[in-house]
Amino acid sequence: MDRPIAITFMRELGSGGAYIAMQVARRLGYAYLDHQILHEAAKELGCHEEELEGRDERLQSFWDKLIAVFALGAPEGIYIPPPRWISDERLIETEKRLLRELASRGACVVVGRGAFYLLRGQANLFNVFIHAPVSFRIRRVMAKYELKDEKEAAEMIDRSDQERSRYIRFCTGLDRFDARNYHLAIDTGTTDFASASEMIVNRVGMLREEGDWPWVADPL
Repeated sequence: MDRPIAITFMRELGSGGAYIAMQVARRLGYAYLDHQILHEAAKELGCHEEELEGRDERLQSFWDKLIAVFALGAPEGIYIPPPRWISDERLIETEKRLLRELASRGACVVVGRGAFYLLRGQANLFNVFIHAPVSFRIRRVMAKYELKDEKEAAEMIDRSDQERSRYIRFCTGLDRFDARNYHLAIDTGTTDFASASEMIVNRVGMLREEGDWPWVADPL
């Protein structure tokens, strides 16, 4: 039986990667997997999706963990119902299993979550990295989040870059900026979103006809 096709997207905040991924999924008729994974994880872990929103592709900080530990019980011995605290390891393992299960059902486009690595050996992969200059990303973030201050947008971008890098390193042991992880990297500062989508759709179409899917070597 042929393996399903999975187009994975790693992207920088403000680069338009998620939008391009949605356009590619729509044009190809593939399932689009992003927040659906978080939704399914919340159901399986017995919590509300809102409780996990702030942890999407983000590891808990030292202070997050410390607060969770103290919330489990008061020093005075007063009983407080324990919160549904979920460790990074448990959440990531749940999302990883759900990702592989959802991807096994058919062709899909997957955004983030280290899918370029986690789906190796299970799907025919085409891995894409969407990036852009910081100045471009700042403008998009300001527009998307209705920010008035460039500094605030720059800080949000820097925080996102650091959190995603830590998350990918934790999940895969790899550097998300290593070009060897991807088959195609697109700078949306020089390539508009429509052209980027067209480029990906055309390349995937060629691969489907050829049946010769690319292989990504392990980093040195």
